This record gives sequence, structure tokens and C-alpha cells, in this order.
Amino acid sequence: MKNNKIWLFLKPIVVLTVIAAVMAGLLGGTNLLTKDKIAELAEANETAAVEKVIKAEKYENGKIDYNGSEYPYFRALNGTETVGFAFSLSANGYGGAVKTVVGVDVNGKITAVEITDVSNETPGLGQNATRADFTDRFKEKSEALTVVKSGAKENEIQAVTGATITSKAVTTTVNIALELFAEITKEGGK
Repeated sequence: MKNNKIWLFLKPIVVLTVIAAVMAGLLGGTNLLTKDKIAELAEANETAAVEKVIKAEKYENGKIDYNGSEYPYFRALNGTETVGFAFSLSANGYGGAVKTVVGVDVNGKITAVEITDVSNETPGLGQNATRADFTDRFKEKSEALTVVKSGAKENEIQAVTGATITSKAVTTTVNIALELFAEITKEGGK
């Protein structure tokens, strides 16, 4: 009788443990099967974004150490002449990382901003940052920018309505790109 009561108590624990172990194994197996494809797609998306933000015949990968962090970049070349750089960056938005690719020409002006991931931002608000009417606000800017809610002036960017934090995240990546460009060209990388 006593063994029967113990079994009644332990049975749900054993069943749930077995189910959890099977599910963990299935999730792990799915990850093994898909992680290479996901990485491949992410790289293809980044390459497409680089080609959108700065036009060139070819691109060379590089890395720069700046303020204690290492940043990857792409040098855009026509023949042997550098025509600009593209920086793949991220900053924290409202719901998580906002990932961008920012193009900078050899004169230090933003050529374009391509937002590659805002999936963690609020649909209908923060995700509107991908729209051209927002990203085009950065074109031709060459100095550090700040975000304002309305009435943007020379070195200000008007935030997407209802998405100031997301707008600040994108602006942060643009400012970092301008700093990295200055650092690379200071080192003679023009």
C-alpha cells in the first residue's frame, strides 16, 4: 500500500522528466540541423545590405579595434581605389538588438542605412524604422547625430512616431559608423 502511494506521487514527475528530456533532445537536434543554414542566410542578408549601402566592384573584409571592442567592416573598392566603407553594427532598442549596415563614402558622409533586423521591436512602431522615409534621413550626414521627437535641425534625426528608443538605437549605430570611419582613415585606410 505504501509503495502504491509513492508511485502515485512519483509517476507525474517521471513522466514530465521523460517528456522534457525528449523535447530537449528534439530541440537540440533541430538546432544542429538548422544552425549552418541560418548562419548562411544571415551572411547572405548582410552581403546584400552591404551592396545596398555602398556600391562598388568588390568588398574586402576588415576589423578594427576601437574603444575596447572589435568591429567588422567592409572596404568598398572600385579597382584598387577605396570608394567607402560599410559597417555592420547593432545597438539595443526597445525590445532587443537593432542590427544595421551603414555605408560611409570616402568623404565621411553616410550613403545609406539598411536595417537588417528589428524583429524584437514593436510591430507597427519600432519596426517602422525599416521604412525609407526614416532611413533616408541619415543620407549625406557626416557628424554625430541626436534624436528629437519633432522639428529636426542640421545634426538631428526626427524619431519614428512612437519609436524613439528604436530611432535612438539606429542613430547610435550611425554615430558608431562615423567614429569607425574617422578611426580607419586616421590610420591611413582611405
